[in-house]
Amino acid sequence: MKTYFITIIYIVFAYTLSNAQNTPTPPSTSSTQTESTSISISHTEDDYKLRARFPKNRYEKLKELIQNELGGKNMDIGKGYSKWSNDEKVYYVKLTEKSLRISLDLNVASPELTEKFEALGKNVKIIVSGSSAAAEKDRMQREADRMRHEADRMQLEAKRLEQQLKRDAKRAELEARRTKKRIERDAKRIEMEAKRLDREAKRFEERARHKGGVGTHIKQLLNDSKTIYTATSGSSLNWIWPAVQTQLLSKLKADGLITSDDEITLTSERDQLYVNGTQLSERQNEIYRKIFIDAGIHQSADFSFYKKGNHIVVIGLNAKIKKFFNDLYAKNYIASKDEAVKILINGDSVVQNGITLSTDKVASYNAILRDNGIIPAPGKYIEMKKAGSYRLGYSLGKNGIIGTWIHED
Repeated sequence: MKTYFITIIYIVFAYTLSNAQNTPTPPSTSSTQTESTSISISHTEDDYKLRARFPKNRYEKLKELIQNELGGKNMDIGKGYSKWSNDEKVYYVKLTEKSLRISLDLNVASPELTEKFEALGKNVKIIVSGSSAAAEKDRMQREADRMRHEADRMQLEAKRLEQQLKRDAKRAELEARRTKKRIERDAKRIEMEAKRLDREAKRFEERARHKGGVGTHIKQLLNDSKTIYTATSGSSLNWIWPAVQTQLLSKLKADGLITSDDEITLTSERDQLYVNGTQLSERQNEIYRKIFIDAGIHQSADFSFYKKGNHIVVIGLNAKIKKFFNDLYAKNYIASKDEAVKILINGDSVVQNGITLSTDKVASYNAILRDNGIIPAPGKYIEMKKAGSYRLGYSLGKNGIIGTWIHED
């Protein structure tokens, strides 16, 4: 299992496909029709989509093809169109006399359904382009013959090169050994340098945190409306942070560690505490850790707390994310340990897959979060993309997350 505490920026590109997913399908126009003919297919991580325009004479064949594949159970016929979609909204198909739209949600579609729609898309392309299955078969056979001829040629070339290598083996053997040793030395040197740089980077990151440094993405979150914290009592909701923050700010002021609570950077890491760049003494460490423990934060928990005005960000470093979802499953709060679920854990509320949970459920979820070393806070979320893929932290728009990302091999 690999655990990353990093900011991940995701950018998903939609590809336009034809026979294969990676090859764009340019719009094609029939020279014998007065109406344009075009088709485009995109296959991304999240969905499969097809759009096509065609002359009217393609309509009946397309309707017959789709009806044969999807049946009539989920079919809806209206004036000038036919639609197919299932109750779970996994797929949607709309066919008119001149156009066709297909969409499939790959986040929930089974592999068998995905394969079925890919095959459907290929057959749609054949009909829309005006070619027949036989013509397509002949074209593919010609391509296969061409590739076979090229493979035979390359095999002959490989044999020729093999014979040449044998002739030159004695002369090349010494040079090959020298080259191999040189490559091995270079690879070892580069590997050692990479490890050294990684250690240095981690040391600098740690020093920056200890000295009160605030990264660019944390600053961005502290200016985001979703991280606004309104002082409240979380006792009835099992939310541990309100009591922690109230006692923490009061104690920091009383000890003269801060003069204002407008901007605070606190890091709890490996039994050491740092506040705005100041390392606390052993005695102070014991006092402040008692505040955390009394509130329900585990003694071994490592986390960072940032505050700017009425915005807060709480990042945990060793949360038990997978166990949290196992505990939810054990209480029947989620239907499966392998289905995608995203939960907003704001502390005084819990929103699961877009549904706001009751107060009783919020208290129960917060207790499970606490037991797994996870501190809820405004704007924070926890997600299971699928079994073995988990995220905990804050989203940065649609492109990333700052927090913890776990991916099991």
